[in-house]
Amino acid sequence: MSLLPQELDAVAGLPTTAPAQHCSKIVEFAEEIAKEESDEMPTSVEIFADGSRWYCQVRRGNEKTRPMGPYTKQQAQRIQEVRRALIAKRGTARIMFE
Repeated sequence: MSLLPQELDAVAGLPTTAPAQHCSKIVEFAEEIAKEESDEMPTSVEIFADGSRWYCQVRRGNEKTRPMGPYTKQQAQRIQEVRRALIAKRGTARIMFE
């Protein structure tokens, strides 16, 4: 199916978007900075109870994440170990702190 001249004019007038490669440099730079920052601060993964409900939270210096949960104590302990392993492998660059 061919386009009519009016349709060609409408398509030609649309703004083009920049290729995605331009964003990747900014992301790489931000990740490098986050990695440098996070390596200097001690990080811990804590579990705590609120009544019979257990929560898991990551703390880096004075910053902390929102508590994840509620879990049973056993689930919170498993999540704590997994989070520790992921932080040891990847660092804290991808974690959202409040």
